[in-house]
Amino acid sequence: MYRKLALAVLAFTLTSPSLLPLGQSPPRLIVVTVVDQMRADYLDRFAAYETGGLHFLAAEGADFVNANYQHSPTETCVGHAVLLSGRNPDHTGIVANEWYDRVAGKMVYCVDDSSAPLVGGTGSAVSPRNLIGENFADWLQTSYPGARVYSISLKDRAAILMGGHRPQGAFWYSHGTGQFVTSRYYAKELPPWVNAFNETRPADSYVGEQWNPLLDATSPVYHTHEVAGQFPHVMPAEKGPQLYDSVYGSPYGDELLERFAEATIAATDLGQMDKAGGIPDLLCISFSSNDAVGHAYGPDSPEIADEQIRLDRTLGRLVAFIDSKVGKQNVLWILSADHGSEPEPEAERELNHNTAAQRLPFSDALNSAQRELDAIFHIPGGMKWFVATTDGMLYFNVDELERHHIKLAAARRALAERVHSVPGVEAFYDVAKASDAPGWFGNILRNSYFPGRSGDVYYLTKEWTYFSSRPTGTSHGDPWPYDTHVPFVIAGWRVQPKRIATRIQVADLAPTLADLLEVHWPPSEKVDGRSQKARFSLAQ
Repeated sequence: MYRKLALAVLAFTLTSPSLLPLGQSPPRLIVVTVVDQMRADYLDRFAAYETGGLHFLAAEGADFVNANYQHSPTETCVGHAVLLSGRNPDHTGIVANEWYDRVAGKMVYCVDDSSAPLVGGTGSAVSPRNLIGENFADWLQTSYPGARVYSISLKDRAAILMGGHRPQGAFWYSHGTGQFVTSRYYAKELPPWVNAFNETRPADSYVGEQWNPLLDATSPVYHTHEVAGQFPHVMPAEKGPQLYDSVYGSPYGDELLERFAEATIAATDLGQMDKAGGIPDLLCISFSSNDAVGHAYGPDSPEIADEQIRLDRTLGRLVAFIDSKVGKQNVLWILSADHGSEPEPEAERELNHNTAAQRLPFSDALNSAQRELDAIFHIPGGMKWFVATTDGMLYFNVDELERHHIKLAAARRALAERVHSVPGVEAFYDVAKASDAPGWFGNILRNSYFPGRSGDVYYLTKEWTYFSSRPTGTSHGDPWPYDTHVPFVIAGWRVQPKRIATRIQVADLAPTLADLLEVHWPPSEKVDGRSQKARFSLAQ
């Protein structure tokens, strides 16, 4: 047993990168900053109005301006899993925000774990156990024993999927209490410093607060397009869940998270401990409010403009705080997003005269597909063909198929090959033929399909189509550029400013960081991304 373990360790070492060259120290702190639903074009679009953290990252970093995700659906769980694992859903197993579990007969949330109840509040039991394999946080701790990892967000799934399998802490926001919580996977109780932060009840400070434009309301940044804003947005006048939801859905949520990030750094001395040989710590922070604002008002709204400008200032405070604690030259910064955002169809038609933009109830598409299947299989009176749906995927109702003596393979094949006139749907794809699917979406399908979790059929929504029964707002989830194209910036430490136009995938981030810091991953780990270190320069 001991001999096998020793040989495994030797093989692991021989196939892994060495430590940094003699005389070069790693950064003391790596800060991975993710902005939920931030499109890549926002960095340029609002650059003239930004003076804080987003400005610093874009101006002083290696900015990969053509980075895209290569999977479907483009959702929070999936994006956060890809970001630091370097692996697509076919290898992480995180195929959507939730998927259908045929054994349990129910939908499963991506971070569900009944053995890990919440600590510090009430809510769903959650952990990273559904994430197959390791990510950069895990690799870092293996390569640099003593490295510490903390991951925080307003969303549980964001904090959990960035932090890997063994962080020192993962914390997220409770909509019920306005405080930060964790789960039993990480700790039996909240650390004293988290309790101390919660006791200040910072979310309550926003009672009655008015969200108005930060800049002069006549500023061109709010009038680049003609879509009308709805300012002011007034926070509820009383403490409680309604207030905490409203804070989450405004730039105040970013402020709250930034304050918690400062508390995390101050309490744990992240990046400040003098560890022999230079051992970097890792802080993962995902700002969720941008997603809520984007869903509610769309990417062409004055609200998203103000959200981005305010986030720039909020990030600026975080950069200044970390610089004061760790030293600017000792911090490596990363900026990215988990997905982009589809234009609100009404705004797209009005502003860009794009007649392809449309809003459709998903029930129209689903009912149309079922009617065509009824006709193909001669089902008088019709039947319920699907037991579950999620963005981009359909799960057949196998009980109904058996009752009508229809094989699952035949149903998949019929939907993919014979159903062609469904409103808002470009095409259907049989997962049994994923390996042979042609074209660009064939590659997307192969990157996305994970047996036992993915649906029986994937569908490609037509570009510029938004499936929704709501009259306003927008979302994401499709593999079109507006949902896949996100920021990818590496800045600070020894990184020299550069704008890089080469098309890359977001899965390249984790192996790039690993290459940059001489971090190794297990030889058995399938990593889809490729290091992009050679495309930018490091100061000596």
